[in-house]
This record gives sequence, C-alpha cells and structure tokens, in this order.
Amino acid sequence: MFGYVTVCKESLNEADFETFRAYYCGLCREIGRRTTQAARLGLSYDITFLAIMLSSLADDGGIVMRSCAAKGFKKRGFVEGDRAVGYAADMGVLLTYLKLSDDWNDDRSIKALSEMLVFKRAVNKAKKRYPHIYEEIKRHLEDLSTLEAAKSGSIDETADCFAKILETLFAPDFITDEAERRALAWLGYNIGRWIYIIDAYNDIEKDRKKGSYNLFLCRESVDKNAVDKSLTFTLENAASAYNLLKIKRNGAILDNILYDALKLKQRTIMGEANESL
Repeated sequence: MFGYVTVCKESLNEADFETFRAYYCGLCREIGRRTTQAARLGLSYDITFLAIMLSSLADDGGIVMRSCAAKGFKKRGFVEGDRAVGYAADMGVLLTYLKLSDDWNDDRSIKALSEMLVFKRAVNKAKKRYPHIYEEIKRHLEDLSTLEAAKSGSIDETADCFAKILETLFAPDFITDEAERRALAWLGYNIGRWIYIIDAYNDIEKDRKKGSYNLFLCRESVDKNAVDKSLTFTLENAASAYNLLKIKRNGAILDNILYDALKLKQRTIMGEANESL
C-alpha cells in the first residue's frame, strides 16, 4: 500500500529533484539513527512526502553532502537537523510495523511475521516517543480489519479507516497553529483515502488470483468511471487543503507531487496513460 506518492521527475528541474532525493536519503539515514539500521528497509516515498510537507512549514534543517554506503560511498545530499524528518522517520516505522502486524493477524502471512521481527526493536523505540500515535494507527487498522473480515464492499467505510491514519500522521503536536493543523489533517485524510482506493483498484487481479480481500471484489460490479471520479474528487480535496497552507520552501516539489505526479499515477493505473515517473 506504499509507494504511490512520489514526484514526476520529467516535470521537475534538476535542483528540485536533488532536494527531493536529499529528503529521501536524509529520512533513510534518520530511520537508522533513531531506530535500527534494518528498519530502513521500510522507507517509502509516501513517508518522504510527509517529511517534505511538514518541513515546508518551518525553516529548520538543511542539506549536507555525505558519502552513502548504499551508493558505493559516493557523496550525495542528505537533509539533516530537520524536526519533520525525524518525526516522519518514526511514523514510517510505526506504520510499516502495524501494517505487517495487521497482515499477520488477517492472513497469517509468514512473510509479514518475519518482517515484524526485523522491525520489533525499531518500533519499540519509535513507540516510546509517540505512544498515542501508535495506538491511533493500531485502532484504525483494527477497524479496517473488521470491515475486511466482513467482506465489506463499501469504498467509503474501508478507505475512511486508512484515511484517518494519515489524518493523524499529518497533524503532529509540534504544529501549533490550529488552522495549519486542520488543513494538514484534511490533506492527510484525502491522501490516505486516495492511496487506499488506488491501491485496491490496482490490486484487483492480483488479489483475485491469491484469494485475498479486495473491496472491489466484494462488489457486484466495478464502475471504473465512478472510481476515477471519486479519486479525482479526493485529490481536489487534498489540493484545496494544501492551498490553505503557508508554504515556506519546497513549493515546486509539493506542487509537482500534488498537481502532476498523483494525477499521472491515477491515469496510469486507470489505464489512460503510460507511466513515466
């Protein structure tokens, strides 16, 4: 369910793409520093978007050049000293671990269980810093599991559970301006809703073959146009929330993601375009 929120590289200039990559690399390093090196395996573009979005509202942190072992010790940019990146690192670990736990509880997936063991020490560290968010994510995933066990075909009910998770993640306590918190929460909610629906639509055939739950397989029919309209409306809601925020930096990157990349990803999955991300 991860990896849908990234940039459209072709419509982003080189400097902004390097900044995007510096956030991704900085987040990877921060996960290792704050939790465990193994937990870096759970890094996703979706969590990178969270880091960039929250970072855009503040002025802390910066890009430093360091060698990267994963890239043959070549020098590359890393965002460091940014509170949003540290927060996103913990959120990525919590979300990945709890999703694996949910997969184990639902399907008794041995793969999920083995990966949970890899993340166990990391999640304990992140959980100590944000116990209330851990419980919030867990509660919403349990609600989603209940709906999935009942073979719910309701787009609104199932997508709402995952949307509420991102609603929580996008409004951290260190954002103190109430108007900003409301806008971020609504942005996160709609991004979460979009991710859940597009992922379910994208996995219809895979889940049919595996016999796994998919909300669209629990419906008598799938109206592609209705799904597409729902996804478009959800992205419009996310953009409306984004426009309420006072973006201090990274505006070109965020515009690219919200106005170009997500729409291209949607058209690609709905069969209307060739992907070029």
